[in-house]
Amino acid sequence: MDNWIKRFRSSQTIKGEEKVLIPGDPERESEDIRMKKGIPLLTPVVNDLTELGNRFSVAL
Repeated sequence: MDNWIKRFRSSQTIKGEEKVLIPGDPERESEDIRMKKGIPLLTPVVNDLTELGNRFSVAL
């Protein structure tokens, strides 16, 4: 498996792409971003969470 990964990582990319992705790469990148910047929430979700927090005296 390690050889397979090394082979793909060293492959030339197609025009317009900066690197070759292997399964799991997008998820790992997304996890890194979420750990640094948090998880983005839609306004309606934030509003619902705020309402629930107020109802149960829990700060958001």
